[in-house]
Amino acid sequence: MTPTQINAALASMGGKANKHLGQHFLIDQSALETIVEAAEIKKGDRVLEVGPGLGVLTRALIDAGANVTAVEKDRRFAAHLSNESDDVQLLMADAAKLNWNELVGDRPWKFVSNLPYAITSLALRKALYEVNPKPKMVVVLVQREVAERVVALRTSHVARPKTSLLSLMVGLVSDDVSIVRRVPAGAFYPPPKVESAILKIVPRPNRPTSYVQTGDYVGRGTSDVRRLFDPEEVMKVAKKGFAHPRKLVQRNLQIENSKWQELSEQIGFNIKARAEDLSVQEWTELAKQVTTGN
Repeated sequence: MTPTQINAALASMGGKANKHLGQHFLIDQSALETIVEAAEIKKGDRVLEVGPGLGVLTRALIDAGANVTAVEKDRRFAAHLSNESDDVQLLMADAAKLNWNELVGDRPWKFVSNLPYAITSLALRKALYEVNPKPKMVVVLVQREVAERVVALRTSHVARPKTSLLSLMVGLVSDDVSIVRRVPAGAFYPPPKVESAILKIVPRPNRPTSYVQTGDYVGRGTSDVRRLFDPEEVMKVAKKGFAHPRKLVQRNLQIENSKWQELSEQIGFNIKARAEDLSVQEWTELAKQVTTGN
């Protein structure tokens, strides 16, 4: 859609884009095509889309052969999509409050969305942790800085990147994470104040997840000794560790000095580490020790 068409559609609804809901409409056709290509859409694929807005991505997914379930919180857009297409299963609801297992059922599915910035972490957590089976593929358009933090743990080979709760969350359950393409603010109408990026995640299909003994991620084909631990247990501990990011992890987790000294020596992290200083593997080992004591 062009800005003129978007304004016309919004005017027909008696309003304008809702900044509070992060409504920015993609007008760059090449970026739209890149999202669909990155998601490797095939005829009959089941796709969950959150925040379809005026349905530009929805239509592209349908044209590529997908069966789309779209969740739209804004009543105006839900009504618009309902009138525009019979090819989409539309739910007018807040995706944050829904049970996503009930949305996708037990068959293979993919998660493809131009996500409102405010719900990026929540939507990814639901897609990667709440639903069983996990999506075969996740392709989302998100804020560029968020995407860069998510992929940093894989792509940095010079300096050790800082870990965020989101990058840890994704890293624990993914086989591959990449930025497909950066998308400038001008690709949207109205343009946001920040750049975006198309983020692609290939989740591991099963839990509990295995982790190599050394290094941050499981290397495909590796012969390293592996340990098993559920990513959900890691996240429970990490949430406490990240609760006050400027405080030392020890204080956030409330672990007494001698035990913390023992853990830091055993796992190999700095005794004065903050949450962002621990790698995925270190968080995994720490959570295992805190939870099980071995």
